[in-house]
Amino acid sequence: MEKKKYLMRSLMFVPGHNDKLQQSASKSDADVILLDLEDSVLPISNKQIARDTIVKNVSAGLFKNYEVFIRINERDSGFLLKDVLQTTILGVTGFLYSKTYNAKDIIFFDKLLETIELEKGFPVGTFKIIPILETASSIIKADEIATASSRNVAIGFGSEDFVSDLQGIRDFEEPQELFTPRAWVAMVARTHNLIPIDAAYIIIHDLEGLEKHCALGRKLGYAGMWTLHPKQNAIPNKFFAPSEKEIAEAYEILKLDEEAQKLGKGVAIINGSFIGPPLVVKANHIIERVKLIKSKQK
Repeated sequence: MEKKKYLMRSLMFVPGHNDKLQQSASKSDADVILLDLEDSVLPISNKQIARDTIVKNVSAGLFKNYEVFIRINERDSGFLLKDVLQTTILGVTGFLYSKTYNAKDIIFFDKLLETIELEKGFPVGTFKIIPILETASSIIKADEIATASSRNVAIGFGSEDFVSDLQGIRDFEEPQELFTPRAWVAMVARTHNLIPIDAAYIIIHDLEGLEKHCALGRKLGYAGMWTLHPKQNAIPNKFFAPSEKEIAEAYEILKLDEEAQKLGKGVAIINGSFIGPPLVVKANHIIERVKLIKSKQK
């Protein structure tokens, strides 16, 4: 069976206990809705309100046009089991596993999901996982985390927690402290055919800064990013989609390559450059991406 392809240019966090913000999110242009049970749900008394609100809204079909992932509380919080037991329902695609430290975390969570699926009558493998790499340990062990479960569909980078764990300094003007882990997470994701999700840009009203963030993320190979507000979604939706120029060039490359193969030339030339296998592979990726985006717009 062909693995499902997910469009994840903008993955927007929405507090699980805030019904008003969830109603608003259901009209947003995010590709993925991330219903949060972790950091944004405080005080602790709001945790159960959040679970109930999520179940109510997902069950009512509020997010039927979106992929829905739920960010659960970390393993040693005491809340994880309740989070998962109550929100493994129809309409939920999967879960964000916060504070991933190593492969054992994901193996544990995979088995927990399997047990719950069997108990509730879901096919094993129904619920997917996106590990969030936001500790120094997780960056070092990113490769083993990526391959720890067949449920993994993406891996995401969490910059703010990472810098805190590193005891580094966050610099929004010249974010040198993030370059190596950002590049590494994208590289590991692509190696294992997972979707690389870039860090959030936490200065919500700085749209110019967000554009610079997305531009670098695209160069590093990311396919999308976490967003924190509806106004942030349009920019990653643009940057993590092929431009009109890229699309036109991709079609031209594939056309010329096909003609060259028919004529037995082996290689073709476009704009003075040889069309070798890497360009053909890239062109095919662009066309696949365009088809995926168009399928969501229907």
